[in-house]
Amino acid sequence: MTRGSSRISESSDPLGGRRSAWLAALLFYALAGSGDFAYHLIEDLHTGSQAIEVSDVAVAFSAAVFWPADLIAISLLAAR
Repeated sequence: MTRGSSRISESSDPLGGRRSAWLAALLFYALAGSGDFAYHLIEDLHTGSQAIEVSDVAVAFSAAVFWPADLIAISLLAAR
């Protein structure tokens, strides 16, 4: 039996679970944005010129930041 307070085994950070959830959500958002960024660059290579230009990187970056809206737009445009 360990002597002392029973609080020793508890976490010292009361918001640890909430902080972990936010970190997991941020990590998921960043990974999905990275995938969307790569998708736009690769898609441009297949459909456009065989070189990546600065404007392609700007479009891919802006699509990656707002990837949820980008996925909706891609699905709506594909339905046409």
